Amino acid sequence: MKVLVLEGEAGASCDAALTLAEAGHSIARCHGQDEAAFPCRGLDGGDCPLDAGDVDVAVVVRGEPDMSGLDRDAGEDGARCALRRHIPLVVTGNVARSPLRGFATAVTPDGSDLAEAVAAAAAAPLRRHADVARSAFATVLEAHGLDARLADAEVVRRGSELHVELRATGPVPGAVLEMASVRVAGAVRAMDHFPRTIDVVATAR
Repeated sequence: MKVLVLEGEAGASCDAALTLAEAGHSIARCHGQDEAAFPCRGLDGGDCPLDAGDVDVAVVVRGEPDMSGLDRDAGEDGARCALRRHIPLVVTGNVARSPLRGFATAVTPDGSDLAEAVAAAAAAPLRRHADVARSAFATVLEAHGLDARLADAEVVRRGSELHVELRATGPVPGAVLEMASVRVAGAVRAMDHFPRTIDVVATAR
């Protein structure tokens, strides 16, 4: 699994990166060691780690507030890019003041369970995607005179791929399921155009 590691202040993420590497994860960063937080690699003529499309989770390690009591978060800019791409976010460290906390899939203040939190975040269903998929599925069912309440959906990310599972909780003809798969793939792509592929599987009871 590839993890984008970000830090609120220089050096704050060293232990976290080591923990994740020891757990077998590949580490990506927006900045090289000892480089300034701005510009990032994507703006400095290099390669943005997100452009490859294989980042599974972003991790922000929050450092201690400075003497003014404010967090130094210039190195966390990559979290905004990750969130725009709907990549799960884990926030660890001094999280109390973090504006990212409300957007995180997981929050682990002391970082003792960081590897587990990252694995869980990567496997967590994508709720916004699922809402879009379910709505599109329901629309197809209604168009064929079927009960929209039969529609259910779950979406998970695997690197650059999205896997969509459509489940009808009652009988639905195979042809309708095929139409729903196409419609749902288009709807999900419209709200998230970053994945390379969107794989849709539809089943009915």
